[in-house]
Amino acid sequence: MSNIERLAAQDAARTYTHNTDVARSGAAQQAAKAHHQAKPANSADSVTLSDSARSLAAARDVVKSAPDVRNDKVSEIKQQVTDGTYKVSAKVLARKMLDTQA
Repeated sequence: MSNIERLAAQDAARTYTHNTDVARSGAAQQAAKAHHQAKPANSADSVTLSDSARSLAAARDVVKSAPDVRNDKVSEIKQQVTDGTYKVSAKVLARKMLDTQA
């Protein structure tokens, strides 16, 4: 998985966690209000998802359905290597070599 996809997944998880915490605190406040205003419970239970929860679910589905390997990009780079036209920045190469040693 590329760094961008990893960051997007981390952001989605962070947003989900934040929204869950907010929802829990809101639910606790609503439960306290409901306890003080007790009404007969004749209606069935229901669940309604917020817009942010629906957006988060949609984002998660998109991330899950995205391929781990971008075959078109791999093919392009393979062709450049074969042709001898693939260029790598010396700075980028040095940074990657140092990062893998840590």
